Amino acid sequence: MADYSRYDILIRDLSIVETQVTVLNNKYKDELQKNQDLENAVKEMKAENAFLVEKLSKLESELQNLQSGNNLDLFHSLSMKEKEELKLKLRNLLSKIDYHISS
Repeated sequence: MADYSRYDILIRDLSIVETQVTVLNNKYKDELQKNQDLENAVKEMKAENAFLVEKLSKLESELQNLQSGNNLDLFHSLSMKEKEELKLKLRNLLSKIDYHISS
């Protein structure tokens, strides 16, 4: 009979340990998922940071070109449509100036 109670105590202790292992395993899985989510967020932020650093570098070099008087690249970067619109605006302005001068 004493062996039976030892057996019951052992089974109960094993059951408690099993429950604790299950709880810890679930916590581990939750923490692992959180860790993976955080790692993904870090990767996304690093990619975004690299993109923004590159964009900032381009803007800084563009600003240096504008400040140094190298504005030729600005006009070469315009599309054909933008160039035509700019020409049209300039013609309109020139015609207005000519009109005002002639009157």
